Amino acid sequence: MSAYHGWQTLRELDLRLGAAKGTAFRAFRRLESRYAEGSDYVLLDASHSPELLAALRAADRLYRSSPRPLLLSPALADAVLAAARNPPVTGR
Repeated sequence: MSAYHGWQTLRELDLRLGAAKGTAFRAFRRLESRYAEGSDYVLLDASHSPELLAALRAADRLYRSSPRPLLLSPALADAVLAAARNPPVTGR
């Protein structure tokens, strides 16, 4: 897991926010187009990263229901936290 030292999961971000499951994911989706998969975030897949997934699950860093969890770089994790703390205002 050393290649992803400091990277965070959506579960960890929800916990840092003290927010319900899905809060960090919704913020990530709003920002996703500004970031690149592979360098800013990694979509984990059991067929490509079974050891990493097992380590994250063993450390309770993932939601149990996440079939393909995301791992976010420190910069993107900070952006997601900021976006989650300041959600967009929706009009009626």
